[in-house]
Amino acid sequence: MLVGWGVLSPLSKLSGWAPGPTGDMSTGARGWILWTSLGIMCADSLVSLLPFGLEYVGNLLHKTRRDSSSTGASDGGEIEPEDRLVPMSWALGGVLTSVIVGAVLVSFVFQGAIQPWATVLSFLCGSVLSVIAYV
Repeated sequence: MLVGWGVLSPLSKLSGWAPGPTGDMSTGARGWILWTSLGIMCADSLVSLLPFGLEYVGNLLHKTRRDSSSTGASDGGEIEPEDRLVPMSWALGGVLTSVIVGAVLVSFVFQGAIQPWATVLSFLCGSVLSVIAYV
């Protein structure tokens, strides 16, 4: 925060990157700091996800090759028995319900200023980026 508002905000104003009033989201330092930092966070999250995505694809390809010349042995899998896992229908139902309720609440709180499709898109982007917190 101190670097953003104490260093980057005056720098953006003096350099002409954000010529408007400091608190303005469109032309001021507030918007410049917000969108720059959001872009950095998204890029960092996607770069952090890349090794996991490549590992997942590699495991899928390895599993496909192993299944074609199958020995029947499994070297991985779930630790918990199937009856102790949350059913996929519950998980998908919870996610769908959360997205719908969230979109309705955002529309209500912001009185239609934010379109429902934008809220749903933000849930999708947020769910991808939130994987980093889990991993």
